[in-house]
Amino acid sequence: MDVMARAFEEAKKNPALRKRLRIKAAFSLILLLGFLGVVFITVGTIISSKNGSFLGMTQLEYLKLRARYGIIMMLLITIHLLMNRGLMKKELEMLFG
Repeated sequence: MDVMARAFEEAKKNPALRKRLRIKAAFSLILLLGFLGVVFITVGTIISSKNGSFLGMTQLEYLKLRARYGIIMMLLITIHLLMNRGLMKKELEMLFG
């Protein structure tokens, strides 16, 4: 069995860890949906630059949307890194230690 799968199975039995895992899972889902939004905005920007518009929006409107969306994504990524800083620290120790 995979180490992470075993850790998740053990965490499911502990109510406090299960609550924390649910919060992290919900946040990961929000980040995944945000990533799909970034893909859509990027495709829209490329298509609107060639055709003049895409789904009724001009390239300038997509660029404005992209700027706002970028700020939101930076905030979400920062929160994600803070939530997983312990795991990230251990991964960096494995990589450089």
